[in-house]
Amino acid sequence: MPQNVLITGTSTGFGNLTALALASRGHRVFATMRDPNGKNRERAARLRATQGIEVLALDVTSEPSVDAAVAAALSSAGHLDAVVNNAGLATVGLAETITPAQLLHLFDTNVVGVQRVNRAVLPAMRDRKSGLLVHVSSGLGRIVIPVVGLYGATKFALEALSDEYRYELKACGVEVTVVQPGAYPTELGSVDPNGADQERAKSYGPLSGALDAFVKRVTATKANPAAPNPQQVADAIVTLIETPAGQRPPRVAVDAANGPFVPRLNEAHAQVQRELLGMLGMGAFSD
Repeated sequence: MPQNVLITGTSTGFGNLTALALASRGHRVFATMRDPNGKNRERAARLRATQGIEVLALDVTSEPSVDAAVAAALSSAGHLDAVVNNAGLATVGLAETITPAQLLHLFDTNVVGVQRVNRAVLPAMRDRKSGLLVHVSSGLGRIVIPVVGLYGATKFALEALSDEYRYELKACGVEVTVVQPGAYPTELGSVDPNGADQERAKSYGPLSGALDAFVKRVTATKANPAAPNPQQVADAIVTLIETPAGQRPPRVAVDAANGPFVPRLNEAHAQVQRELLGMLGMGAFSD
């Protein structure tokens, strides 16, 4: 059955691929991005040329922008069946080189941005007692790797936010699923990729070149013809949306390269949460 789906961050990467994949399967897609009539005009035009896709301006760091886009989608479609919180920013580097202003912007985009979108779409979903929130996290929401740890901190926060919403919305008929991509060649991080205070990295000895080494590795991965295909992540999101309500898992790890680490941590987390909530007399909230 065709569904109405709003996706954030569709100018590139997973969001763009997901919008196209959903539209190709007959769903109605509200593809949102910043400045679709300005710097993203060409990208927006390519999406608008696809049957079933309507492009809306949405900046997740602006509550008025989020509210206006959601209102436009609801006015046009009547309701939203699913919302994909995909918009994100990656800032990398030794933790000390990332300024407080950069870290605030990182959390504002990757965590508070999701909160803004959820608050805008949930009243209508709760009224219908139906809906799905898909939160695009990362394997770095479970594991910590040097020079990408502060980006990972935002994804750790998103994992907690997702659990909180999933527990609290369970009785309202609204589901929440986290998608955890591994290392895929996308344009994430192209806006603000590096810690701004690189002077501080010089006294880290052997780690002073860690950022350069990481960037070279990512660049090589993107250039490798055998690199994992980001379409795998889009397809996983499509599958979630098309899965009947009540049968969707709380988390889906999509990682063709890095092995079982994230699924193992997901399983351990789920077990601990079930035991903890049961001990607190809140077992009805658990998965």
